[in-house]
Amino acid sequence: MSNGNKIKAAFFLTVICTVLMLIEGAIEIAEPAWWAAWEDYHFLELFITLGLLAAIGFLSVEFRAMRQATDTLEEKLKIASGSFNRLLEAHYDSWALTPSEREVARLVLKGCSNAEIAEIRNAATGTIKAQTHAIYAKSGLSGKSQLMGFLLEELTDGHSLN
Repeated sequence: MSNGNKIKAAFFLTVICTVLMLIEGAIEIAEPAWWAAWEDYHFLELFITLGLLAAIGFLSVEFRAMRQATDTLEEKLKIASGSFNRLLEAHYDSWALTPSEREVARLVLKGCSNAEIAEIRNAATGTIKAQTHAIYAKSGLSGKSQLMGFLLEELTDGHSLN
């Protein structure tokens, strides 16, 4: 069960408990004998019910804030993803990569091995090796780790991730 589902379950459990406390309190209040036999535990029940109501209010506000934060992060991720794609395309253009080399370069950046790329592209491993060598030659980089490092450096504007 994900954290979001656990939080929702806890919220609904709180709502159910609150509703049960309210029903129980309404039944007691409806009986005239209850007023005559007011006891200390009724204060405790009232306090618990008010606490549950306050928890529901607080959790509702927090859920709304979390949903807004999630929406904001999703939007920022979409923007960052678009920026990353534009950055890649700009470099691919400047390196004059062919469409096939661009696809291979993306798969390399995803961490795929030459054998995996060959399987994905339904090509021979030798063809993929030739394309990766062409990518590295055109980019002036020596291999996968330099390609990844170069693009990471571009994304962070040369700032350390620490």
